[in-house]
Amino acid sequence: MSRRITLLTIVPILAGLVASSAWAQAQTKAQTQPAPARPPPLQVLKSPTPEILARLFPATAARAGVEGGATVACVIRRDGTLGDCEVTGESPRGMGFGGAALLAMTYYQVSVDGPNAVQISRRLSGITIRFALPVRKTPPAPAKGQGGR
Repeated sequence: MSRRITLLTIVPILAGLVASSAWAQAQTKAQTQPAPARPPPLQVLKSPTPEILARLFPATAARAGVEGGATVACVIRRDGTLGDCEVTGESPRGMGFGGAALLAMTYYQVSVDGPNAVQISRRLSGITIRFALPVRKTPPAPAKGQGGR
């Protein structure tokens, strides 16, 4: 019986040693291999102008006098444009900022030349577009003495 107890004790210990040895080998291998190179920072070639963003401002939000924004995720296409975009967050909800941000993404283009070629087909997430209330132009006040009399 003592031999049986000894074997039952040794088997789990051996299994633990084998597992920890495999883990140690994997750690050593991971430490000796260089980390994958980070892609270079994206160079934005085209983006929506403030005037375009003002035109894209959601009508519902404008009527309510509310500013907001949305976060989207998109894929970089071969020509550098962004496609397959989806809204991942919107604040405040229900005001149309998500749809406006999707339209704004059609105005962006990034460089995919040289080292940036590795960016093609990469999914970008966390792209945030903020919308400020468009500034309304007030008509100039009539000059003195020209009140229409």
